[in-house]
Amino acid sequence: MATKTTSPIRIGVVGFSRNQFDQVTARTIIRTNFEQLHKKYGAIREVEIVSGYTAMGVPKIAYEEAAKFGFVKVGFSARQAFQVKCGVFQVDKEIIVGQRFGDESHDFVTYIHGLLRVGGGKQSRHEVDLFKQVKAGLPLEKILQEFEVDWYGG
Repeated sequence: MATKTTSPIRIGVVGFSRNQFDQVTARTIIRTNFEQLHKKYGAIREVEIVSGYTAMGVPKIAYEEAAKFGFVKVGFSARQAFQVKCGVFQVDKEIIVGQRFGDESHDFVTYIHGLLRVGGGKQSRHEVDLFKQVKAGLPLEKILQEFEVDWYGG
């Protein structure tokens, strides 16, 4: 039986924002994680998947997989997301904080309950460090998952 909550469980997904990485492995990691969330929470509106709003890289994969499970897709970014060539992914809810990428990081980690990192560079790792600081005292082994995937870019 699925666990019912009074407010959505918000899971942040961070990782590579470009496409030069092992997308097959990344998708498998994300799908497996989302299957577990679906088994635990079940209902469509019980889970929010929160990512960087771009229509590329790990955020795009996270949103595509979230749609398959009926999870709410949340785009959480700075205004700069509207200026990138790849554009933004069509989400159910948007949260814009600041002007430049990174301005939103602290608000992002405060907003979410759990974090999944799939690869990623400097900003993803910075957000993991912030998450650990903001959620200090909580059982991080239950709310933070980190996976490496191969990067093919230069």
